Amino acid sequence: MASFASLPAKGLPPKPPDKGSFPLDHFRECSELKSEYMGCLKQHSMQIDACRDLSASYLQCRMDRKLMAPEELERLGFAKKEAAVAVGEGDQPVQIEEKKRAGFVAGMSKANK
Repeated sequence: MASFASLPAKGLPPKPPDKGSFPLDHFRECSELKSEYMGCLKQHSMQIDACRDLSASYLQCRMDRKLMAPEELERLGFAKKEAAVAVGEGDQPVQIEEKKRAGFVAGMSKANK
């Protein structure tokens, strides 16, 4: 029979978030941007790619108002559009947007061979 003597009385200790605290927006300083972003998600069937600019604006608002630690947007996954280039077969640069429009699925070109 297992013993619970090795576990702390209150359970496992909480683990802090990777990026530190993320305070709530009590004064609703960025709520307009958040509402626009949520509306965009609803309008585009929850496809986040269509709303990336609004998402970046919302995070920038939070950083500007000290509601989250300042961080470069590139480090949060918002690469500049000019830099969003993938390397295709033969090392020819191919725009990611062109692949998306063509119905690209990662790994399928290798699977079909």
